[in-house]
Amino acid sequence: MDPQRLSALQLDALSEVGNIGAGHAATALSQLLGTAVGVTVPRVRLLSVTEVSGVFGGPENLVGAVYSRLLGDLSGGLLFIAPRDDLLALADALRSRPVGTAKSLGADEEGLVLHAASVLQSSYISAIARLTELSLLPSPADFAFDMMGAIMQAVTAAIGMKADTAILIMTRFETEEIAVDGALFYLPDPDSLEVLLGRLGIV
Repeated sequence: MDPQRLSALQLDALSEVGNIGAGHAATALSQLLGTAVGVTVPRVRLLSVTEVSGVFGGPENLVGAVYSRLLGDLSGGLLFIAPRDDLLALADALRSRPVGTAKSLGADEEGLVLHAASVLQSSYISAIARLTELSLLPSPADFAFDMMGAIMQAVTAAIGMKADTAILIMTRFETEEIAVDGALFYLPDPDSLEVLLGRLGIV
C-alpha cells in the first residue's frame, strides 16, 4: 500500500485513531502530574521521512526525542518529539517545581521526560490496540537530546530504512501552568499500515 495514496476516508480513520490515542495519553499524563490535562484535537498527517526534520523548525533545531520499536501485529518505529523548553517545563511539573527551575536537560530531567513520554506512547498504543483488536507492544525506549536532523539519521539507521513514510500525530497537552507540543511519529514497516487500515475496515 502506498501511504501517499490514502483516501479521505482512510485519513479520517487515522485521525480518529489519533483522537482516541490523544485522549488516553492526556489521562495518563494527568495521573502523572496530579492535575487536569487538556488536549487539543490532534492533527494527523502523512509525510515523507525526509520531511520529519521540518516539523519543529528544521534539522538544526534542538529537540528531545524518545524512540522505541513497535512490536506485535504492527511493526515499525515510534518517535515522540517535543521542543526543549516544553520538556524542561514538563520536568519541572513532574517534580512539582516552579516552571523555569530546570535550565538544562540533565540526567534527572532526562529520566523524568523518558518516563513521561514512554507513558504517553504506551497510552496511544493501548488505545489503538483496543480499537483494532491487535496485539501491540512498545520496546524499551531510548532518550536523545540533539538536533532534529541528527535524531532522524539515528532513527532511520535503527529501523534499517524500512519506512519511507511517517504518520504524524501532533497534539498539545496543557495544564494551568504548562503546555507541551508533542509530535508522535509512527514509521510503519512495509504492510503494517495496510494491516492497521484493514482492522479499521477501510482497506
